[in-house]
Amino acid sequence: MYSIIATWYVRDGKLAEALAALRALAETVRAQEPDTWAYLVHSGGPDSLPPSAPETIVFVEIYKDEQAFRAHVTGAAFTGFLKRHGNLFVGVPPGNNAFFQVQHIERIEGFVRPAAAGRE
Repeated sequence: MYSIIATWYVRDGKLAEALAALRALAETVRAQEPDTWAYLVHSGGPDSLPPSAPETIVFVEIYKDEQAFRAHVTGAAFTGFLKRHGNLFVGVPPGNNAFFQVQHIERIEGFVRPAAAGRE
């Protein structure tokens, strides 16, 4: 198992378009990447510490192994998404590839209830 947390930042005025594109990305990953075991996309909320705006996007991703993660970031779903929608996210420098933070995390313990895997 290989898990990451990634944080992206949506450009001003682009939230609705970015959320629609992210929903489509998640569905594409579900359909095309069987070794991606979990691909959860969240937006920031006001109860966060420190406070987080809806324009802050947090991914929680679980892959079969590191090879599956590498296949995701070099695969058609992700690279095509960046080509088509990367401009919706804060870039470094602006207008270039999307800027995001990625942190590989090691699981200590825990579970995902199968009934809770879907949307509420």
